Amino acid sequence: MIHESQEHMNSFKTSQTRRGFFKTMAFLGLVTFVAPKAHAKGSKTQFKYQDTPKNGETCKECMFFEPDSNTCKIVEGNISPEGWCTLYRQDPNK
Repeated sequence: MIHESQEHMNSFKTSQTRRGFFKTMAFLGLVTFVAPKAHAKGSKTQFKYQDTPKNGETCKECMFFEPDSNTCKIVEGNISPEGWCTLYRQDPNK
């Protein structure tokens, strides 16, 4: 009887551990989905940013450029629409 009871307790602990694990994973998934993106931007130096175009390519045509605030999704600081950096990628919508 004691052996049987102990076996039941071990099973209960395992299910509680499993249940706690899945609750934690669900919570983390929700937090990750809802939380704002927390990635750091790189420096202008790191991406060789310049305030002038290069070979006709400009930030205002790049998919990472934010025209409302003259900022970039990847490079930190104020970005000139006429600037350029090594991350330049033509915006397919322009």
